[in-house]
Amino acid sequence: MRRREFIALLGGTAATFSVSWPLAARAQQPKRLTLLGSGAAQSSSIFVEALKQGLAENGLIEGKGYVLDVRWAEGEYGRFPALAADAVNQNSDLILATTIAAVRAAQRASSTIPIVMTTINDPVGAGLVTSLPRPGGNTTGSPI
Repeated sequence: MRRREFIALLGGTAATFSVSWPLAARAQQPKRLTLLGSGAAQSSSIFVEALKQGLAENGLIEGKGYVLDVRWAEGEYGRFPALAADAVNQNSDLILATTIAAVRAAQRASSTIPIVMTTINDPVGAGLVTSLPRPGGNTTGSPI
């Protein structure tokens, strides 16, 4: 995926995300967002910055509207269950998942915390959601 497409995707996710929080909630404690990424911090920093930019463009400022907790699997997808469980234990308000394995781990870890799929090609075909218009459960997102 090209950088520009990824930024557009994250911006769309950010718009959906910011609309879902009422104004009163925004004035309270910052929301805790957990990003479950497959790569490593150094090689994926451009994507994290794109996410922050998209959130800022939709009125959410880091430290005020949200706190971002990034968890990296560093190419070891077997780490996702522990990373997702830790996100739940840290009381995340929303989990952003970048791979099928991350989405599945987050779904197993929580049935109530919203899970946003960020870069999943075919979430219906992968069995992550029932359909795109009505995904069901606590998982949503935009296919690429």
